[in-house]
Amino acid sequence: MKSKLAANKKWIFVAGIIILMIAAFGTQFAFAEGEEEALPYFGVLSLVPPVLAIALAVITKNIVVSLVTAVFVSATIIAGWNPAEGFTSMIGNYMFAALAEDSNMQALFMMTIIAGFVNLLTKSGGANAFTEMVTSKVKSRATCESGIWLGGLVVWFTDTGNSLIVGPIFEALAEKMRVSREKFSYILDCTTSPICSMIPIIGWGVTTIQYIDIELEAANLSDQMSGMGIFMQAIPFNFYAILTLLMAGFMAMTQWDYGPMLKAQNRAMKTGETIRPGGTPMRSENNQKIDLPEGYKPKISTMVIPLVVLLAVIFTYLTLKGMWTTRVAGSDIRTGIASGFICATLALIVICMKEKIFSFEKCISLFTGGCANAMFMCVVLVLSWSLSNVTKAMGTADYLMQITEGVLAPGLLPCLIFLIGAVMSFATGTSWGTMAILFPIALPLAIGFNVSLPLVSGAVIGGGLFGDHCSPISDTTILASIGAACDHIDHFETQMPYACTVGAVCAVMFLITGWFVTPAMLIVAAAVLIAAIFVLHKAYTKKYGQVKASDQLGA
Repeated sequence: MKSKLAANKKWIFVAGIIILMIAAFGTQFAFAEGEEEALPYFGVLSLVPPVLAIALAVITKNIVVSLVTAVFVSATIIAGWNPAEGFTSMIGNYMFAALAEDSNMQALFMMTIIAGFVNLLTKSGGANAFTEMVTSKVKSRATCESGIWLGGLVVWFTDTGNSLIVGPIFEALAEKMRVSREKFSYILDCTTSPICSMIPIIGWGVTTIQYIDIELEAANLSDQMSGMGIFMQAIPFNFYAILTLLMAGFMAMTQWDYGPMLKAQNRAMKTGETIRPGGTPMRSENNQKIDLPEGYKPKISTMVIPLVVLLAVIFTYLTLKGMWTTRVAGSDIRTGIASGFICATLALIVICMKEKIFSFEKCISLFTGGCANAMFMCVVLVLSWSLSNVTKAMGTADYLMQITEGVLAPGLLPCLIFLIGAVMSFATGTSWGTMAILFPIALPLAIGFNVSLPLVSGAVIGGGLFGDHCSPISDTTILASIGAACDHIDHFETQMPYACTVGAVCAVMFLITGWFVTPAMLIVAAAVLIAAIFVLHKAYTKKYGQVKASDQLGA
């Protein structure tokens, strides 16, 4: 009875937030009569979509309810506070618009195919055979987590596909080594956008170079320097990307966890509950009972051969598209990944039939069953994209830039640009959108103030990365939860302290490099980060203790 009452109070509180928000701001905005077609100015109301989505996600722990509510309330505001029009607009102008984007539909198809392949692979026993083989060599959770980190570094060519490729491969092993889903998803998340942001021949790099080139041409500097040159020089100043990758690997090897992540790791090691009791994994888990023919012993080749086919098809396709010498479009990358998984699925079906594990009809049934399991994550992604469209319509990023005007100074420029980008990307859940707004502002200022263009470019990229990496409404954050089959809000809450640690170190480094521009500052940043991790780990170990892997896992 108490729990039911508490739940009711929670939802009453949520409803109260929405009502108060509407009551507080309702009189501050209205369309002028006959000016419905003009672009309205929403002011502080433009912060409603991200603030409401994030607040509800933390309060309710329900990402779908949070996103739907945020999109509906925002659409209602845009519709002149007409809830009926806001409801239809939410569906027609934002949800359908999100689905109409070619890249979004390609991503949904890709994830559905991957989910089907993962389900068939798991049921065939190949993943278990791989786990048993690797476990004989992997004796610690640290080694397992380090393997996940290295796997993420290998898949450097896609931020959206990274977690979906690496996660299912290591899932069974991570479960056996009692790696909490929170830590699993954190490592996956760290090896998505951060590594992609430093590769000039994929979508991330090409887009960034294009933003820089536009500003160089506008300043008549394109004959003196190039976007590619500045991008490459900016890599040592991309503090957030490099320190995030460093921290993920360091935390995996040392197990120096702290904050809520340490509690999650302790829970997993002590009880074997890798996901919080009551937590909702972002995809169905692959630990169901596997019904194999009597007397059949799972073979590791059942997993290895399809994975070899997968990687061979992906890299062959991308190589033919000129991956090593030119830009490869995002649609081509997604086509390559989907093609790889389809071919890997066909190879797995042939193996299952040849080994008499399953009939063709059973293989198809298991594959389509896995595809059905992808529905929840598809819904979440569509809602996330819808929220992104709402924030664009309300001018959230423009408003954030407007309220920070007048506080920029030459020495402070890199630090302030990073902080503004971090807030903007966290609120909107997009790095590319943040960079599209910041580059046209930051680079002209850097040129006018004679501030290092690579340094300021690194600040823009790093600020955009922050939100893309840890915002609960970012698609890559959601995909990391999907890849690790983790509760999304648990992933957000445990990762946020780690992201803020890196962000704080980056802000200090940009503040210093505003006056002393040198790539050597990266070494100082790494040393400061490791020192901060050590201090935080010791402090939280005293508070929560630490359950050692050797206490629970035998040889």
